[in-house]
Amino acid sequence: MLRFAEEITLLALNDETGVMHRNVPRRAFDYAIAGALMMELAFLNQLDTDADNVIMLDTKPTNDPLLDEALLIVSGLGAQPSIVATIEALAAKAEHFEPRIFAGLVHKGILEEREKRFLWMKGERTYPMINGKEETEVRTRIRMTILAEDVIPDPKDVVIIALMEATKLYRVIFIGDELRHCRKKIHQFAKMDFIGQGIAEALAKAADIREED
Repeated sequence: MLRFAEEITLLALNDETGVMHRNVPRRAFDYAIAGALMMELAFLNQLDTDADNVIMLDTKPTNDPLLDEALLIVSGLGAQPSIVATIEALAAKAEHFEPRIFAGLVHKGILEEREKRFLWMKGERTYPMINGKEETEVRTRIRMTILAEDVIPDPKDVVIIALMEATKLYRVIFIGDELRHCRKKIHQFAKMDFIGQGIAEALAKAADIREED
C-alpha cells in the first residue's frame, strides 16, 4: 500500500520524462510532501488537528524511518504547534525527504531510477514509471471522486485532493471544460481537511507562490 507522499509524487511525475511536471510549483510540492507526512501520522493516530493546531497523541516510533523522522520533527515543536508552523518545519526538510520517497518507489518496483549524462558528466536523476499501473489507479480514483455526482469522498481521497489542490495538480489531471466544471468541487473537498487548509495558508504565507487557477 502506498503512502500519501508516494501517491502525490506519482501524480506529480511526468510519465514520459520521469521528472516533475513543469507546472507544479517547487515550493508547493515541498509543502504537499510535508502535509502528506502529517496526514499519514494522523491516520496512524500519532497526531490529531483542530482548525489551527496539531495535537500530539503518540510519540512512539512507527517503525517507518521516514515517518519516524517526521514524527521527531513535529514532536520537537512543542505540545500544540500550529498547523502552519508544523508544515513549514517539515517542508524545510523536503529536499531530505523526497529522495527517500523516490527510493521507496524504486524499491517497490514502481519507478526506475536513471541518470542523464552529458559526455562524461553526471546529470539529473529521472524516475520514469515502469508500467504506470499505480499512478493510473490513483488518477482514476480521484477523477471518479471529483467527476461523479453526489459522491461523498473517502477520507483518504480527501487527503490526495487537498494535496492536489496545494500543488495545482488539478491542471494535469483535469483539462479544458472538465477542469472548469470541477474546479469548485476540488476546492470544496480540499477544505474538508484541516491539514489541507494549513497547506493553503502556509503557501499563501510564502510570498513566491502565486494564487492562480
